[in-house]
Amino acid sequence: MNVPYFSGGTVVLVHGLWMNGLELAMLGHRLRHEHGYDVRTFSYPTMSGSVPDICRDLAAFAASAVDAAPDRRVHFVGHSLGGVLVYRMLAECGAGLFGGNAVLLGSPINGSKAARGAARFPALRPLLGPHVLSELAEPPPRRWDGPNAVGAIAGTLRMGTGQFFAHFDEDNDGTVAVSETRIPGLADHLVLAHSHFGMLYARDVAGHVAHFLRNGHFLAASTPAPGEGGLR
Repeated sequence: MNVPYFSGGTVVLVHGLWMNGLELAMLGHRLRHEHGYDVRTFSYPTMSGSVPDICRDLAAFAASAVDAAPDRRVHFVGHSLGGVLVYRMLAECGAGLFGGNAVLLGSPINGSKAARGAARFPALRPLLGPHVLSELAEPPPRRWDGPNAVGAIAGTLRMGTGQFFAHFDEDNDGTVAVSETRIPGLADHLVLAHSHFGMLYARDVAGHVAHFLRNGHFLAASTPAPGEGGLR
């Protein structure tokens, strides 16, 4: 299915730890070709720099897209650590500047048991980088009070490296527990049977993301997302 380009608006994708944005290509392709979004990918150094600097860079990157946006609104989709950075940027750099909504995919916005477990090993701490230690291992209490609708998608297919560093006693995607993706103030929260990275390639996830960006809420989990039926 192809829809007119950019009929859905503009969306900025933000990758997670140890990534550079290429892993978001399939999600971006589906949002562009099946849902009509102008897709832009923000890349940042995951092993260096400071979170405030990265958030300012993300805000500047998104601001450059506002003038080109058909409705002067920019949406955001962040995966894993990228979702936490989206939250930080919107909370601290002015959510009202962009007018769009945001979806956090497998983002441990409420802290990460796996990050805390990995941080206990001195040899691994340099590999985690400063962002994980400050934003995931011991984050401050968080809630969303901004004007944008923010939603989160969590996975329950237990395939991921995080389970080597944490004993999960609840549903998880192999890296992030479902409870770690919840904070007060979210407009909606959806749990799907995908792994931490598998959700990036799932057609139903792209459909739910597109629906949330347009409407500020997800389709019911039992309702097929637009375009559902491909790779899960």
